[in-house]
Amino acid sequence: MRQIRMMMMTALAVGATTAFPSLPAQAQYAVCVPARGCLPTTQASYNACYQLALQRGWSESDNVERDLGGRGLNWFIYQCIAGRIPR
Repeated sequence: MRQIRMMMMTALAVGATTAFPSLPAQAQYAVCVPARGCLPTTQASYNACYQLALQRGWSESDNVERDLGGRGLNWFIYQCIAGRIPR
């Protein structure tokens, strides 16, 4: 009985390890804005929103604190990922 249970556990372990590598791996990230929270995203979605921001005239300097409280670029990307800005 013990051998059968050991063979079943081995078969399950082999099956599990062969099943998971076949799944596509895509890292999850979060874009966070203070007082608004975080949104889960992928690197591809973030890059698409970042490139859209650059096309619309935003730059890294728009995150400087002296300009309207700062983080303007981050806010644009946050709204884009949330689907509030058409791509």
